[in-house]
Amino acid sequence: MNVERVTEPNEEWDHFAESMPGVCLGHAAAWASILRDSYGLEPCHLAARDVDGQIAGILPLAGFRTLRGVRELISLPYLDAAGILARDDETARALRQAALELCQSTRARALELRQPAPLAQLPHDETVPRVNLVLPLQTEVEAQWKALPAKVRNQTRKAEREELVLGEGTADELLHAFYEPFQVNMRDLGSPVHALRFFRSASRYLGARLRFVVARLGDRPVGGLVAIRYGRSVTVPWASTLRDERRRCPNNLIYWEALRWAVEQGATEFDFGRSPQGSGTHRFKLGWGAKQEPLAWVRLDASGSVIPMAVGNPSGALSRISELWTRLPVPVAGVLGPRLRRYFSN
Repeated sequence: MNVERVTEPNEEWDHFAESMPGVCLGHAAAWASILRDSYGLEPCHLAARDVDGQIAGILPLAGFRTLRGVRELISLPYLDAAGILARDDETARALRQAALELCQSTRARALELRQPAPLAQLPHDETVPRVNLVLPLQTEVEAQWKALPAKVRNQTRKAEREELVLGEGTADELLHAFYEPFQVNMRDLGSPVHALRFFRSASRYLGARLRFVVARLGDRPVGGLVAIRYGRSVTVPWASTLRDERRRCPNNLIYWEALRWAVEQGATEFDFGRSPQGSGTHRFKLGWGAKQEPLAWVRLDASGSVIPMAVGNPSGALSRISELWTRLPVPVAGVLGPRLRRYFSN
């Protein structure tokens, strides 16, 4: 088994990934370019080849520095799941060993694998409070609509009665319409917002795989999401609506449109993305009939020993900063947020 460093993953990478069970959005080759172009993160992707020179396993990685300047290797920052994708356990072990050696050679303090499912012979951190929520899809749009719970259908109809409409325009116009309420919502949550260039880069490199869905009230965007097709899934990694308009059910309008698009794209499942258990977003996604799947994130030091994930409730200092962040004017948070966001991997 030969494991090689891949700086520019290409169609061969995607062809292997999309042929594999267990593939997820984080395995897309485009993330190497997206993370490099938007935040200057160094791609450290690995590919294992068999004796015939064919790819037998992949591991997307990015070099990451925390706010304290600590270097880590993460698969992948900002995404719910990526990690090792391999044909067999032997290939998975070879990729893990190569990643640990890369940690040692680059003096990275930790290797974080955001596995969607546990790896053989490697315990994951069961204290991670977030779960993924996935909905199996019907093959026809009408059947999908009828399969939804009655409450979801009623709230989607309510959004239409409230005169909410889907935004139209070019990809760049829809990007800006999505970003307007997104940055307000992130400020309200006390979290630095992703840079606009991050989403512009994602749109550029993912192309027709990515769609911005926006809900408007008149000329005003009140919510939106990013839907991305990869493998057999359509995933929504980012979504938000304005708090003062949620009584109009814009979330239902945009998620139903994303679901409809997913069915038309031939996807077999719809990935709502991760949520903290018991949270409002967790209950919302369960309400659509989604099933929760525990994430098998694991964090290793350079020797391969498991170390705590350091996710969950923020520390006292970060909690206070988050509270203060909610009081910033949106334009100020919009300027400062992208400068800080690259240092927060979740």
